Amino acid sequence: MAQNVYSLNVVGYVNVAVGSGYTLVANQLNNGTNGINQVLAGAPDSALVLTFKNNDYNSDLAQGGAWFDANTALPSTTTLPPGKGFFYNNPGAAGTITLVGEVPQGAGVIPLPAGYALIGTYTPQALELSATNNFPMVDGTLFLKYDTTKHDYVTDIINGGAWYDANTAVLVSVIPAVGQGYFINNPGAATTWTHNFTVQ
Repeated sequence: MAQNVYSLNVVGYVNVAVGSGYTLVANQLNNGTNGINQVLAGAPDSALVLTFKNNDYNSDLAQGGAWFDANTALPSTTTLPPGKGFFYNNPGAAGTITLVGEVPQGAGVIPLPAGYALIGTYTPQALELSATNNFPMVDGTLFLKYDTTKHDYVTDIINGGAWYDANTAVLVSVIPAVGQGYFINNPGAATTWTHNFTVQ
C-alpha cells in the first residue's frame, strides 16, 4: 500500500498508493495542526474524506484547493493526526498521495472505544498488532482491512490471544502497511493502545 518511506532525523514523508475510489489511509506524521488542509494539501476537486466517530461518518470535500465540510459547505475543521484512519475517495485514476511531517516520537496513545474505531498505527512502521507491541489482545477483537479491489473487508479475529482469519480460522499475523488505515472492533470496555517509538 505504501512505498518510498523516507526519514532524516525526525522529518519525513510517506507515499501512499490510492486506487480509484475508496482507500483506507492513515496519516502517521505530524504536520502543523494536522488539519485536513495541511495533511492533504493540493487534493483534486471532488476528492472526499470520510472520518468515523461514534458509529457515524463525517464527510469533507475538496474544492478549489481547500477542504470543506460536505454537509454545511463551511471550511473543514477536520483533523487527521497520527493514530487516526480515514477513507480517501479518489475521484480520478489510481495514483499516490504524499503525507509529510515530523515522525512522532515518545508514547503514542490510540483510543480504542467499545465497538468500532477507525485508526492507523501511530508511527510510520509496518507494526504487528501483538502483545509484544503493546496491542491489547482481547478475545473477540476484530481487525478489518478494506480491499480496494473487491470493495470489501478482510477480517481477522483474536481468539486465545492470537489472530485468526475470521472466515477460514487460519492463524495469521496482522501487520498493517505504512499509511494504511483500518477498523478495530473492541468487544470490551474502552481502552487504549500505547506504543513508544524513538528515531535511532
